[in-house]
Amino acid sequence: MEGRFYRMSQLEAVAWQRVVVLALVLGLGGAAWAAGPWRALARVATPEDRALLERVRGQSSDLPVALEPEAGPSMDASPEGAWREAERMASRKDARAVLWFTRDGAELRVSVAAPRTGHLFVRTARVEGAPESLAWSVGAEALALAVRSALRAVDAGEPLGEVVAPPPPPPVVAAPPPAPPATAEPVAEAPVDGAFVQVGLHAALDGYHPGGQQGLSVGAGWAGRVLRLRAQVLASLPVRLRDAYADLRLTQGAALAWADVPFVKAGAWEGTVGLGAGVAGFWRRTTARAPEVEPAPSRGVAAFVVGPAVRVAWRLGPVLALEAALSGEVLLGRPRLGYAVDGGFQLREDGAAVRPRLGVGMAIFP
Repeated sequence: MEGRFYRMSQLEAVAWQRVVVLALVLGLGGAAWAAGPWRALARVATPEDRALLERVRGQSSDLPVALEPEAGPSMDASPEGAWREAERMASRKDARAVLWFTRDGAELRVSVAAPRTGHLFVRTARVEGAPESLAWSVGAEALALAVRSALRAVDAGEPLGEVVAPPPPPPVVAAPPPAPPATAEPVAEAPVDGAFVQVGLHAALDGYHPGGQQGLSVGAGWAGRVLRLRAQVLASLPVRLRDAYADLRLTQGAALAWADVPFVKAGAWEGTVGLGAGVAGFWRRTTARAPEVEPAPSRGVAAFVVGPAVRVAWRLGPVLALEAALSGEVLLGRPRLGYAVDGGFQLREDGAAVRPRLGVGMAIFP
């Protein structure tokens, strides 16, 4: 009928735009789910950052990416400082991309870093008004679409943006040295039964610190024909876990009992497999680095440890043997480190439920 028109509001236009884009990407990008989701981290420093992350999730819902927020201070100090922080976040949680938002007056900038290839993608849009308002939503949707394009490029292996850091070089595998000519070697005396003491070094990946833990191991035991028994004490060097809020000093130790049985013998060489159980101790001391943080009192926590081990020993003589051991420790009741915020718990370091440990040392048979 004459004079009757329908005018689509700006909010409805944005909604229809999202529906159309979602339909297109669902039709074209469905195959991307076959490879399984990969992780992308988003630094959340303000309530507006959290609202923007929700817009990005909506636009990227068809991509095989798991967007995880990480609360922390703003990363807008400098491009070099922000990049190093993005590399640290990606390394700590094995993420392929890290994104963050920077507010500069009426303009809002989003940065998407791909640390594995050294690429940094940056887009800026004019975003005014309070979060979730009509004017704010228009600019936020534009940034969310830009982030979606960057994440899709990372998923395809062709990240957008400029190269700001060279990717890490591939590991260089050195060729093994040529084998020396075969010569007759004296055969060491075969192992005999008896008591022994053990001292050595150990290293383990514990999940709290990127470098794991290292320290000294001492023990004593008895070697029989079909059974090896030993008690072992592990002491590790303390490590420091620092962020913008607190400085944690974490010290670990353990006391274990092992029972091993031989599975192979060849001259002076012997391989054993066994099972151990014991108690692991964790000692934490916290120092605040921000005025709004109240450190918890220092305390110790004990966890039950159980796991298998494989050992190889080389008997050098009647009183000395060299030994290497590889074990897998399952921890029950390990501590979780984090912050208490508004009645909730914000996890910082969880630790590994199963930690591999390598040990080398010598056994002395008095």
